[in-house]
Amino acid sequence: MEMGPNRQKDDFYPTPPEATLALLDAESFGEGTVWECACGDGAVSSVLKDKGYKVYSSDLNDYGFGLSYVDYLMTVKPDDNIQSVITNPPYKLAKEFILRTFDYDIPKSAFLLRLSFLESMRRYDQLFRDNPPIRIHVFKKRLTIWRGDETRAGNGTVAYAWFVWEKGFSGNPEIFWI
Repeated sequence: MEMGPNRQKDDFYPTPPEATLALLDAESFGEGTVWECACGDGAVSSVLKDKGYKVYSSDLNDYGFGLSYVDYLMTVKPDDNIQSVITNPPYKLAKEFILRTFDYDIPKSAFLLRLSFLESMRRYDQLFRDNPPIRIHVFKKRLTIWRGDETRAGNGTVAYAWFVWEKGFSGNPEIFWI
């Protein structure tokens, strides 16, 4: 994916709290540790902690939250108690983040992605055909997600959804509106 002149270099676009709250209203993530592997400034991690989850927060960059300089695509799984991943990954690496989660053998994961992530023969062949999500939670109202180095303004113009994977699932995903 080519970056436009206004795109943040490492895709730092903090997740609005209402997005994570909507996911937690729709899904349960058990008692193990949740890994927020692209934690940025802690937007998702903070909501998870407020809801009682134990969270391991890391990011490739230092945005003042969690463990910095941890490359999710290159590191080893830091804790055997990690039972899920919840993240808003860098969009340009979203497929790679999802596939890496399968390598880590994590039972459940949720990725906040543009709804258009469903499109593409290449993505279908490399991801969805053999590893379909179990559920897709589409936002009824578009989210406002803004560059992390700018002030949040305006209304959402892009359709987003939480894509949820569970280990061992095969078949067609269910679609819900949140």
